Amino acid sequence: MNENAKIAIILLLKGLFYKADNEKAWAELVESSFGVIKEHFKVMGLDVMIDENEAYAYLQNRVYEDDETPLPKLVQSRELSYKVSLICVLLRKKMADFDMQNENTKAVVSAEDIKAEVLLFLAQKSNEVKLLKEIESSIKKVQELGFLKKLKNDENLFEIKRSIKAFVDASWLDDFNKRLEEYKKATAWN
Repeated sequence: MNENAKIAIILLLKGLFYKADNEKAWAELVESSFGVIKEHFKVMGLDVMIDENEAYAYLQNRVYEDDETPLPKLVQSRELSYKVSLICVLLRKKMADFDMQNENTKAVVSAEDIKAEVLLFLAQKSNEVKLLKEIESSIKKVQELGFLKKLKNDENLFEIKRSIKAFVDASWLDDFNKRLEEYKKATAWN
């Protein structure tokens, strides 16, 4: 296995791997060593998922056939907070709107726009400063998940990463809508 294949493996283990992170390792993953890398992760119960059009890859737990014995899950599912989930949904919607209006450019959003949209969905609290800090913390979490990236030339602007389309799909949105209804009922009760 060559150096670029090893780098591709490491970048996949770190999370979302974008072509822009390392173009040589990306080329190795997609063009030359995909079979070797796929088999490397299959041994651990993982599949390599690649979206060549959007230029990113990630690992997910393997789906086993009925006659196969599944391995313990290496990639754990994480429950996201309401605010983080809400931001993901809003960003996915912005990405869809942006794709309909623009081609081949980055979807960019400001921190203020994210905060303003999130505030529309939250009950007003007496301590607005605390609420804004919670939203900022949630935005940082979305960054850590790899769905937002701060622009270098402006600290207030974020690029919405295209990988959000793979994670916030119709099934995810349906699940979120069910939880949103539960949340509404719970807050109406209080």
